[in-house]
Amino acid sequence: MISHMRAYIFVCFLFVGVSAFTQVISLTVRSKITAECTEELNYVHMLNGVLPNSIRCVAWASVPDGKSARFDCISRSYRYYFPKANLDLDRIRQAAADLVGTHDFRNFCKLDITNSEPTFIRRIDNVTVEQLNSGHDLNSKNSGYEMCELLVHGSGFLWHQIRCVVAILISIGQGKEDASLVRMLLDIEKYPCTPNYQLASELPLVLFDCQFDGVDWICDQASLRITICHLQRHWASFQIRATMTKAMLDNLENQISDKQQLPILGQLSIVDTDSNSLLGYNNTRRDYQPILTRPVRESVEAKVEKFQNKKTKLETTDEINQSD
Repeated sequence: MISHMRAYIFVCFLFVGVSAFTQVISLTVRSKITAECTEELNYVHMLNGVLPNSIRCVAWASVPDGKSARFDCISRSYRYYFPKANLDLDRIRQAAADLVGTHDFRNFCKLDITNSEPTFIRRIDNVTVEQLNSGHDLNSKNSGYEMCELLVHGSGFLWHQIRCVVAILISIGQGKEDASLVRMLLDIEKYPCTPNYQLASELPLVLFDCQFDGVDWICDQASLRITICHLQRHWASFQIRATMTKAMLDNLENQISDKQQLPILGQLSIVDTDSNSLLGYNNTRRDYQPILTRPVRESVEAKVEKFQNKKTKLETTDEINQSD
């Protein structure tokens, strides 16, 4: 007789839109545990055998029926990687500190109003901004090419919340906005509608950690080694391309006679203006409009009302069609 059980599957999504190092899904699986058999199926090996290379299972865990990987997750951590360029990391850290705590983040997300009473209250426990390879000389000509990491840890997040946060923090780090902008956008009484600004790119964003209470993960060592090899191949490929590109940049930059006219990496940001371009926004634009002076989007209340009216209209149409 085939039995079933509830399980969490620990999955890596590699370079598929927003990457996820520790995405967890819940599903019902068949089990071979019986009174005579105490060894469970190797779910990690079985799933990796049918999944594409961009999705790798790392571990699994048996959980009680009714458990949800989405709603029973107690905390999540996102990491966002970006070049140092000419960004002022101290200004970014100062602004990021205002994110910590429980706030209404409606001005830092894409509004999801499918619920008639949406809530945008979320708790952020910690935000850090660190420069990687910080042992390098920051005054060297290569300091702009250093990579940085934004780490945000919280209880849960809204739709595109991290990408919105990054867009605001980058504009502050570029000196285009005051560090108080984060605090002001969190004041929904003064700013109930979101000003128009563009999302940061999805490419550098990684869901890096999901925490659960009382979950004992089971890893398959053979599958783990295969996944490590797979990631090593990715690393080698990207590192080779990065090294080749940097060598070309060094050569071209050495040919610039007036170093004051040398293009700065900071003139390009990770704010999307072109969906096909990671670095698409020119920081030297003279017509930059401060975010708080820009036109605003519809309020939450207006969007909810419009959605409910449309839903009611569709339901009425369906009832008429059924009566016919």
